[in-house]
Amino acid sequence: MSSTFILGIQDSVDGVCHLGTKAAYDAVGHNVGNLAFHYAMTKILGGPQDSLEWHVDPERMNAMARLGVMPCANQIGPHADYGRLADRFATLRIPLVAVGMGAQGGADYALPEVPEGTRRWIEEIAKRSPRGAPNIGLRGPFTLKVLEQCGLGDRAVVTGCPTLFLNPDPMLGRRIAAKAAKPFAHVAMAAGHQKWRQLSALEASLTRILDESGGSYIVQSPIEMVALARGEADSLPEEDLVELRDYARPGTTLDEFKRWSRRHARAFFNISEWMEHLRGVDFVAGTRIHGIVLALQAGTPGLCIAHDSRTRELCETMGVPFIMAGEVIRGTTLEELRSRFVFDGEAFDAHRRAMARTMDGFLQSNALAPSAWLGRIIGS
Repeated sequence: MSSTFILGIQDSVDGVCHLGTKAAYDAVGHNVGNLAFHYAMTKILGGPQDSLEWHVDPERMNAMARLGVMPCANQIGPHADYGRLADRFATLRIPLVAVGMGAQGGADYALPEVPEGTRRWIEEIAKRSPRGAPNIGLRGPFTLKVLEQCGLGDRAVVTGCPTLFLNPDPMLGRRIAAKAAKPFAHVAMAAGHQKWRQLSALEASLTRILDESGGSYIVQSPIEMVALARGEADSLPEEDLVELRDYARPGTTLDEFKRWSRRHARAFFNISEWMEHLRGVDFVAGTRIHGIVLALQAGTPGLCIAHDSRTRELCETMGVPFIMAGEVIRGTTLEELRSRFVFDGEAFDAHRRAMARTMDGFLQSNALAPSAWLGRIIGS
């Protein structure tokens, strides 16, 4: 039996093809991209782990009598108050380690307000360090500044996101660079969110690129997008379908939009399948950071279009090629995106190796034994 367990979700939803869209969407925490960093932690820790969901009774976690590892997302900011979760964590008698926790703010890195309940939740995690060392791994320096503002900076270390280590190949960057030297004939786009209306002209230009290349429009959230990708457009209320159409394919009829979606829209509930699909394309772009990171980890050139602190911070911390959304807010072309893809494979490999050492040291200081998977990147 493993000495650890994952607090969150597994890397795939068992029997997803038999689940309704709502059940599948709920199972992955309302964003298919969440699967990426959970799957990455299982690789870093050396295989599948037992898991419990966040909302489980604290006594079930205590009964595990093991160290709980928490793959985290952008939980810090005014958008979420984790006070109720803090109250439940206060009853835990097990050690905890959080990895990949991030702050949510504007692209200008203005420090966000953090609800008191969320502060208490982070404090409860910090109290449960396995060995007294900082036990909260952060997505980047911006998130560290936010925690410093909360008086918790000394309980955290910048580790980036575990997804940076999904591919153990120490020469991954050089392989990406070699692929980038070839034509971008078949591309995919990491679909955005129809509520990001300020990005609608940009999104429409990305979908037009897919018309030319016959590529995939890979969705992560919200549920309407996922339903669309699962061939359930006819089950959506017309107002939702209109909103999706106006965001991604303005100027088309609803019937044309449905046909376009059947050709191009995809949703993946398994990271291995997702990465295998991305391995077969030449280039990926879009506003979803984990959609781009998965492309890079599959050995495919990817360019993130950063539009908030969350995406910008992860790109800067992990060495992911990116441009700011404001630079292409009125739309772009494949030729422009290719010209903006600036990538040094050797520098990427060196940076990833350094980040892997940091992650390795953080885990070991918290009584976690990283697998040989991480060691291959480090070169040990």
